[in-house]
Amino acid sequence: MLGSIRWNLVLGLAGMLLTFFFSLGNNGFAVSCIRALYAFAAFFVAGWLLRGALQLIVASNESERAGEFRDVGTHVDLQTPDDGAELNEMLKAQRETGRPDDAAAAEFRPLEPKRVFSMEGKNPEDLAQAVRHLVQDGEN
Repeated sequence: MLGSIRWNLVLGLAGMLLTFFFSLGNNGFAVSCIRALYAFAAFFVAGWLLRGALQLIVASNESERAGEFRDVGTHVDLQTPDDGAELNEMLKAQRETGRPDDAAAAEFRPLEPKRVFSMEGKNPEDLAQAVRHLVQDGEN
């Protein structure tokens, strides 16, 4: 651990005193003392965790300065499988036949979705009545 247990005690006492004095105005003496003890425990543990985290940071910086670099995870060597022979066979087969093996890929047809609404085959009087109805709704 970085430092000594005195840091924990000082931090715990500071938290205890602050909590006691701020709590004394709104609570009784006994309740303020209990809350101050809880605050001491919480600040003591927080100080201990802070010292541990600082120790880890300092230790990692010291190891980097000492030149103890590890190569683990610094170099990635990836290779793709060699599919050259298989690709050449597919290209030869396509060249000989003049079209790819997959007939669905060779025949392209654009998507033709159904029309949701069509004006064809409608009575013109019904269409005029619908427009009148929409105009009346818009005015209200």
